[in-house]
Order: sequence, then C-alpha cells, then structure tokens
Amino acid sequence: MSFGPPPSVYTESTLAAENCRKRRRLLTLGATTTALALLLAGIWVLSYDGTGTASHQSPAAVSQAPDDIRETIERRPATPEAVSAVERRAEGIKAGQNVKATGTWATARTFAKTVGNRITGYRVSTNREAWKLTFPGGVCAATPHVTVDGRTAVAFSSEPTRTDPSGGTMSGPCDRIAMFDIDTGKRLWHVELPERRLVPARVTMTRGKVVAAWEDGSAGYAMTNGKPLWSHTPGPACGDSGYSGGKALVRVVKCGNADNRRFRVEGTDPGTGKPLWSYAVSPGVQDVRLISSSPVVIAVAAGDSVITDLISLGDQGEFRATISVPGQNYLTKCGDGIDVTGPVETCEAVVVDERQLYVATQARDTGTASAHGQVPNEIVAFDLATGKSAGKFDARAGRPMYPVRMSGDRLIAVRESTSAHTPSAAVSIDPRTGKETLLLLYGTVGMLPFEYLDVRYEHGRVFFAATSLAGPVSKDDEGEGLWLADGFETGG
Repeated sequence: MSFGPPPSVYTESTLAAENCRKRRRLLTLGATTTALALLLAGIWVLSYDGTGTASHQSPAAVSQAPDDIRETIERRPATPEAVSAVERRAEGIKAGQNVKATGTWATARTFAKTVGNRITGYRVSTNREAWKLTFPGGVCAATPHVTVDGRTAVAFSSEPTRTDPSGGTMSGPCDRIAMFDIDTGKRLWHVELPERRLVPARVTMTRGKVVAAWEDGSAGYAMTNGKPLWSHTPGPACGDSGYSGGKALVRVVKCGNADNRRFRVEGTDPGTGKPLWSYAVSPGVQDVRLISSSPVVIAVAAGDSVITDLISLGDQGEFRATISVPGQNYLTKCGDGIDVTGPVETCEAVVVDERQLYVATQARDTGTASAHGQVPNEIVAFDLATGKSAGKFDARAGRPMYPVRMSGDRLIAVRESTSAHTPSAAVSIDPRTGKETLLLLYGTVGMLPFEYLDVRYEHGRVFFAATSLAGPVSKDDEGEGLWLADGFETGG
C-alpha cells in the first residue's frame, strides 16, 4: 500500500510571502451596473453557445430522495445579462470588532447568510428579509451541504459571546448542533454535543445523517429528528479530526502530538460510525483535509504547514495518484497554514467529478504580455487514476477563472473581472471538449477576490459572500454597513 507523497520542497516562508503579496493586491471594485453589463455584452457574445436550447426549468436532481445531499443540474438561461438577485450589507459591526460569517446557502427561493449568532434568509429577486434565526452564541461551524428538500446544519455555542477587559471577544464552547430549513428559517431540531469544548465543532451531512466532530471526538445523528446514532471518544493516542460528507462519509483520524503526528483516512458507515476501510497517510505529513468523499480525494501538507499535494483514493481506500499543488502555483482555498481548530472538509476551490479534479492556477499579472498570448490563469484538469494533467481551460485577458462546482458532467466556473468597466461572468465548461457556455454576465460591487469569498451557483444564480467581517477602524465610521453578499440572476 502506498503511504502518500514525499515531503514537499515548498516552504512556509515562500507561501507566506506570496500571501502577503496577494493581500496587498486586495481592492474594492467599483460598482458595475446592469446597464453597463448590457452595453458590454457584445464583448462576450462570442462566448455564448447559441446552438443549444435555453431552458427555463428549475435545476433538478435525478433520482434523489428528499434527505439526499442535492446535486442540481443547471440550465443555460434565455439571456446571460444579469440583474441583482440579492444585495446585502451588514450593519452594527463596531470598530475593532471581528465577526465570523460562517455559512452561505441558496435554494430556488432563498439566500441565507450567517453573521455572528444570527442566520438571515432573504427572498431572491426581491432582496427582502424573509426570516431570522438567532442562537444564544455564535455560529462556529457550518456545512455547505444542502438536502434535496432544502435543509442544512450548523454548530453553535450555547453561551453568548462576551467582551474581555482588553476589549476583545470571548466565545463560549461550540457545543450544539442544529438543523434548519433554508426556505422557512425553522429550526427543526438541535442537540447538545457529548463534550463542551472551546475548539469549534465541525459539521457535515450525508444521506439521512448529520455528523459532528470536535476536539478528537465525533458523533452521528439522524437527520429527521437529531436522534443520536453513535459517538466516538478519543483514545489515548488517536481521535477523530473531522469528516467529509456528501455521497459518502469519510473521516480523518489524527494520532500523536505535533512532534510525532500521524494521520489515517477512513471510509465510515454513516449509520454506525464504524470504519469500512483505512488508508495510512505518509509520516511527515503535518495536516490532512478532505475534499471529496466519492471519489475520495484528500489534501495533505507534506513536510510543511500548508497544503502541498492532493491524493486520490479508490473505493476501498487504495492509493491511486498524487497531484502536486504548491500554493504559489495553485489556488485550493484550503486555508493558510495549519489551523487545528479549522474545518477539515475544505479546499472549496478544488472541484471533483468521477474521473478528474479541477483546480485553478494562481492569478498572474500579465501586464502587456497578454498581447502576446499569455492568460491571467487557467483551470487545470488532473486525472484521478494517474495524477497526470488531462487538459486545461484558459482564462481571458484581465479575467482570471476559477472552478465552483460540477453540474452533472459539466464544470461551472466564474470569470473574475479586474476592471470596473467590464462584467464578470459565470460559465459552464464541457471537460471533454473544452466548449464553454456563457451562463451569466454580472457587475462587481465591492467584492474581494475569489479566494476570500464563499461562492455559490444554484438555480441559475451566482452568489458571493464574505466569510468574516472586520469592523471599521474608528467609531466615526461605525454607521457604514459592511459589504456582506451579492447575488445575480438572469434578467431575461
């Protein structure tokens, strides 16, 4: 059995310098109105696949039960020019305050977003607040997974956030799991975790089950009513670090301490919590994240404190291939460095289908080189069986492109405009032919770059949302709302 990749040659200092460079590039893009997008649509019209048949049908999951994790299929709209579906700002964030905005979801009717201890649902197209769900303490973890009938789960604290003598905030233990309906805002059930730990819980879902993990422990619950199904307590040497849900359930088991850390990845029976297979990760790996449960793809920090490689596994945990994704070359959104309290089911910028995975290269400053054919970045496809490149999809001058999710056998990606005078776009790509279909043209409204956002494409709409909110520097600016989210839908 293979035990994963050798230690990476990429160092933390190199990646830290790269991250500093990227943060210096952060800019606030000027608002681009719908009228401007219409004027500029001619620039993009050659991208629009006019040979297909537009569909006004809602995306549909084929042969899925209500408690399955949804897999919607998106259709090309009648026209790509977009109008605003949601436009939200966060009020009441005080100077010097940092607030988590963990959790972003969308259905055919509703966009829902977390800010602190509150989740608010907004009706798309009208931008009106539909409901508000408040918890005693902050929402400390959320799963991006949504059931076919529009339910999802979060972890939260039973104790209010307090202010310490120095003016900072103190969070209570992340000790509760709740499930709610995204369209109604109704809390369907909540349970107390077996242990009260300050370390944020991690939460995921698979068919009919909600699974939580905390500091080395975990538990599974029935999706219908929150009934406990099983629990794991940490042993003297090993404990559960976190899970990946979706079509199947996979967990990371962490053993030892920081000086002698070992990991293994286990396929898990959602009903019993028992292992189905096990894969031992190579010694020297400092961190493991879970990207996909089916096919199984994991991310590892090999000999370093940042993700360096992706590993694909077979149905029984057998090693298939290693793919090198050094941070200065690729954007995985796995996080900066090891965060022992962070999510395990992460790396949202890596998209997986049955045969391949898709990851974007880092945006590059082409300058005048674009006139000679260089593009700002590309999405690279890698074969899961061999680890070899299976092709790439080039971005366009001034518009870096990033994968968002699969829609059936097609890849949905966004093109990020770096100019206030040109629209951004959502596109659908056929991985077999590289043929691209334009889905939406939309204006950028003060958004951060892709790597700092939650991005969702659902039911013909694209949404961008903050993952955290930093209060103004001074009290004089406290009256100004902070950008929270924007969503766009076809105007046709």
